Amino acid sequence: MAIISLNEYPSPRTYMTHQNKMIIIKELQDSFLKIASEKKKLWWEKYMRNVINFRGVGIPDIRNLQKEWYKKHLEHLRYKEQIEISLEFFRQDLAEDKLAGTLLLQNYLFDKVSLSYMIEQYDVIFKEELIYDWNICDWFCVRVLSATIKKYERDAADIISSWSTDPYLWKARASVVAFIGLTKEDKYYSFIFENCAVLIQREERFAKTAVGWILHDIYKADEKVVFDFVNKYLKYFDKESLKNALKYADKEVQKKYLLNLS
Repeated sequence: MAIISLNEYPSPRTYMTHQNKMIIIKELQDSFLKIASEKKKLWWEKYMRNVINFRGVGIPDIRNLQKEWYKKHLEHLRYKEQIEISLEFFRQDLAEDKLAGTLLLQNYLFDKVSLSYMIEQYDVIFKEELIYDWNICDWFCVRVLSATIKKYERDAADIISSWSTDPYLWKARASVVAFIGLTKEDKYYSFIFENCAVLIQREERFAKTAVGWILHDIYKADEKVVFDFVNKYLKYFDKESLKNALKYADKEVQKKYLLNLS
């Protein structure tokens, strides 16, 4: 089959081939390369302990370049086809591509089709293990999953919470981090604390750090429920997650809990 040029598109009743989707993706990737910073690349790779490679392009630049690219190439396509393209970004190896996929879902797509369809796509991302580091996981959570919960409320919260027992660490972590920024009111506390109870008992560092992060987020609104949880599950905390959970507590209180932990 002949490859169509970037200025030609199938009619609304036909779908683009995978090959043509990749041509469009490459155009955005090439625009990233033109502004990539070797200094940023090396800094991020060192910071992330080389678990994922970078070009050296920041989020604001990714967003700005994607805006014009989206208007040119995706705006006229079916939403489901746009979502397929966003997943192809996640299938790329470099962090900026996965972040581009995240921004596509956040800014253009997560609320354009049914919740059940979007959950299926999120499941694909984790089933294929396209997210495998805390940075991409957390961006995906706070940008896409949190927005999904805000829109669909308890329906989305219930489904995402079911991930807490998933064997795949990053999907389980998402069941907690997805609620970051949604803790000013207690409407999701039952989900959050149930998920935290599961993750804090896991051995992986990034299961426990998710709990510490959400607890210090909650502490600003309701410190009592945080202390109740910490007191109940103290033996499962490590120093890192406990210090994070009690980040806003009095220094002497922090010292007391850390001594009890050791």
